[in-house]
Amino acid sequence: MKKYIGVAVVILIVAVCLAWIFLQENVTVSGNVAEIRVDNETVKTLDLSKNTEITVEGKNNIMLVVVVDDGSVYVKSSECPDKICVNKGRISKEYETIVCLPARTIIEVKGNLSE
Repeated sequence: MKKYIGVAVVILIVAVCLAWIFLQENVTVSGNVAEIRVDNETVKTLDLSKNTEITVEGKNNIMLVVVVDDGSVYVKSSECPDKICVNKGRISKEYETIVCLPARTIIEVKGNLSE
C-alpha cells in the first residue's frame, strides 16, 4: 500500500511541475518597452518594436551595450568582470529582468510606457 502512495505522490508532483511550466510559458505577456535603471533611477526607456542599439554608462564607469532586436532586449557587451548580464540572453516578457550588479544596472521589460 505504501508503494502506491509513493507512486501517487510522485505522479502528483510531476503533474504540478508540468502545469506550472505550461502556465509560465503560455500565460506570461510580451512587453512593449524595456526600462533601463542605473542605481534605481530610470535612465532610458526603449520601445521593443524599434530595433536599436545604445550604450549605457552604469556605476563604476562600466559601459553596457544594450540592443533591442525583434521585440526583445539583451546586453550585447559589458565591461563588467563576470558578464552575467551578457550571458542572460534575450528577454521579452513582462517583468523579466537583466541585472548587472557591478554596474548597478537593471533592464526590465514592462507592459507599456505608462507603467
